[in-house]
Amino acid sequence: MWLENNGTARRYPWSAGVPEGPIPAAYRRGIFRAKVNAHELTGTHAQIECLENPSPGTMVWLTFTGLESRAAIVEESAAFWIRLRFVEPFHPAVLDAILQGRLGVFH
Repeated sequence: MWLENNGTARRYPWSAGVPEGPIPAAYRRGIFRAKVNAHELTGTHAQIECLENPSPGTMVWLTFTGLESRAAIVEESAAFWIRLRFVEPFHPAVLDAILQGRLGVFH
């Protein structure tokens, strides 16, 4: 635990904190590529805003800053919102780093 100049405690001074909005990511399906916003990210699922509505069962790839692309299967798709299930779930520590904005940041 670290202390601020005024003596108050602060945990993890290197952490950027939980993002206030959506998490930016890169989306790929075949040759189609787009920048997307991920919402409701869990270790196994994500919901994204996208410019297309692929049919359920379609394999897509999602890339978060600082990580390799991750394969996902489309579970639902409507009104340019896609619900994805990751083929391999995120490790809890990696998910925590994504949600707190610590990936791609040098300490």
